[in-house]
Amino acid sequence: MERVAIIKIENDNVYDAVKKAIEAAEQPDLSSGDTVIVKPNLCAPKPYDSGVITNIEVIKAVCKYLVEEMNVKTFVGDMPIVGWDPKEVYQELRIKEEVEKVGAQFLDFSEEEFIKIEVPDGKKLKSVKILKRAFEVDGIISLPVMKNHFLTGVTLSIKNLKGLIAQDQRTKIHVLGLHEPIVDLFQALKNQIKYAIVDGTYAANQVKPSGPYYGPIEPGEIVKMNLIIAGRDPVAVDAVTSRVMGFDPKKIKIISIAAERCLGEIEDIEVVGEEAKPIKKFKPSFTGRIISFVSRIWASRMLNPLLHPFAKKLYGPQMVTLSKAQKEVGEGKKGTVILVGECDGCGVCVKSCKVNNIQLVDGKPIIGDKCIKCFICVEVCPKSALAIQ
Repeated sequence: MERVAIIKIENDNVYDAVKKAIEAAEQPDLSSGDTVIVKPNLCAPKPYDSGVITNIEVIKAVCKYLVEEMNVKTFVGDMPIVGWDPKEVYQELRIKEEVEKVGAQFLDFSEEEFIKIEVPDGKKLKSVKILKRAFEVDGIISLPVMKNHFLTGVTLSIKNLKGLIAQDQRTKIHVLGLHEPIVDLFQALKNQIKYAIVDGTYAANQVKPSGPYYGPIEPGEIVKMNLIIAGRDPVAVDAVTSRVMGFDPKKIKIISIAAERCLGEIEDIEVVGEEAKPIKKFKPSFTGRIISFVSRIWASRMLNPLLHPFAKKLYGPQMVTLSKAQKEVGEGKKGTVILVGECDGCGVCVKSCKVNNIQLVDGKPIIGDKCIKCFICVEVCPKSALAIQ
């Protein structure tokens, strides 16, 4: 049974609520000296109390806990939605200066290296360009804001992972239908996701979209929820948060699909702290409902070619056809990792593989069939014994 904590923020003491939530739900599976990426939602240069982006006080509280209580080296980063310049967003939010106050380090994703990986058993997303460092750290903590979304009902810890992929991949995921590709991405990152914490200080309701690919950035209503929701299982955390928002998690496609693929728990959940009951009924705006309907048409193989010229004229050159999106994310990296040199059985490659696809057998690495072709194992081998065939 998975455990999820719902903690009320008392007397505006955000750190105390974050600490209680993490400890009530059990700490992330991280050890002293490990490295972690805290991934908030910094989609646009909006106020921290807008319910659109993760509250800076929650970000700092999580980082402070990881640094001071767990001795974990903590990085913070996100990539804004398409249409916003990353550096302008970072500068306006003063995110670098703020996280450094609590001993964390800011990662400018726009200057980081992205690699193309394969997505084993992906239904729609067969490959994707993703932050390389996501597979170099010991874990990732998803830190979204509680928010209504006009296409997915809610946008929480699973969908928040989309900020780890390159900006030019975002529109392709939308054209492919959004729900299945998001779960494909979560599936590829599953071993790396150590924790989910939802910022429920301020939540955005009836969000007004700025085009279907620019995301929800204008709240019709800002709801002060004063909650922190946390747990080790992102699916369970999102399911509980959905109930608090007045949604049935079984009807939220991203959550239900993830549960169907056995990526997390949707029902057998122990909730500690506050009760998991609807506090506020969140719902999409009228414009959001229209765009949600139109988006389903765009994802149609038959109608997409007809609607694409109109969509491109309306939303810009980043709009791609369904066939182009399928081709872009349907081609994996060529090559296979093989042993070519003298191996001393040090096991560095085993530790570097974040999908647990390498085992030492008789002191030699054996590569399994779930390789995502990030090729980090080849890079880290101290003997240069691995190569790409």
